[in-house]
Amino acid sequence: MSENLRPAVLGPAVALFLGASCIPQIIHSVHATTIVGIRTPSQVVIAADSLGTARASRIETNRPVCKIFSVNDAAFGVSGLTMAQPGDFDAVKSIAGVLKKRNTLSGAADDIADRLTGTLVSYLEPLKTTNPSLYARTLQGENGDVTSVLLAAYEGGTPVAIALVFRCSEDSGGRVRVAVKRVGCPGECRNGEMVFLLGEKGPIERHIAENGKERLLPAESGAPFLVRLVIDSGSKNVGPPVDVLVVDRHGISWNARKDGCGGAPDGD
Repeated sequence: MSENLRPAVLGPAVALFLGASCIPQIIHSVHATTIVGIRTPSQVVIAADSLGTARASRIETNRPVCKIFSVNDAAFGVSGLTMAQPGDFDAVKSIAGVLKKRNTLSGAADDIADRLTGTLVSYLEPLKTTNPSLYARTLQGENGDVTSVLLAAYEGGTPVAIALVFRCSEDSGGRVRVAVKRVGCPGECRNGEMVFLLGEKGPIERHIAENGKERLLPAESGAPFLVRLVIDSGSKNVGPPVDVLVVDRHGISWNARKDGCGGAPDGD
């Protein structure tokens, strides 16, 4: 086990990417999701639980959903606010549309950051007046996190992983602002190793505090192990089965995938 396996850090003493939900009138939200990505010098492994939450003003329902996707030779996972109806915001389709046209993953990450920032602001600003109680809940997540995205591809003979976190706030005039935090590997990781966490992470933090980096590598077993820690903790918002995707020099493969998941829907 390498001593240099590094968690992606966002915010003071927070070793994770946390995807909290901005709540629209009717949404499909991967709320309290757990997605784990582990990047090593030879591969990126992404594992995700399968429990999604759909919310309206007074109704909340859970159902199995897809949280990680492949697009040509790239892959991504998304947590937090993923879709608002009718057609106001669809993170999965937007990300897929950019990845299908990408030249590099880094360039695609820039385009995704711009596109989702604009659509989130356009959606959330009117929500303040049409449903202020639901809008207020957007600020309850840590740091105001709304949507979190993990991107992966094999480019130039190396695996690349980039995470984007979209955070809601209001400026002094009360206008909605969305800032983007970006972390990637290569670039911000020592010895080419980094762990990305999106969503619910308490049991993972406790495991690392008590056991160090035990069982994080190899990545193909470590990523799903960390997701199952959250499931086994009894979380009401994270559930089986665990999907597992691998990006390496051979392309994209699935170690575990539930029916109906895999490729992303057509993007715009």
